[in-house]
Amino acid sequence: MELGEGILSLRCMEGKLTRDTEWMGKMSPYVTITFGKNKYKTKIAHEQGKTPRWNNVFQLNVTSPTEELTLRVWDQDMTTSDAVGFVKIKMSSLIINCGIEDWFTVIFENKPAG
Repeated sequence: MELGEGILSLRCMEGKLTRDTEWMGKMSPYVTITFGKNKYKTKIAHEQGKTPRWNNVFQLNVTSPTEELTLRVWDQDMTTSDAVGFVKIKMSSLIINCGIEDWFTVIFENKPAG
């Protein structure tokens, strides 16, 4: 096994969003994670607005610390999903000190969204 190779447990806990896609009512946010050819999705935090809690865990098969994942936050509507924001995260920043607990800022149209 090479340095940085193995299984990474990624826990998507909660969000503190600043961008609201709803004119009326509360958002129902969820997260998609794209890593290599794999895509993962959290549960939908129904009507939780800008402070959703997901607490979902995903197992990622990491082969190199230079790999990156894309995390996108969406708001589930009746028939579609609206983009809230996204962030790209390098594996090297997640495996430092045998794991971290940290917040990552999602961006929408070059501005922080939460």
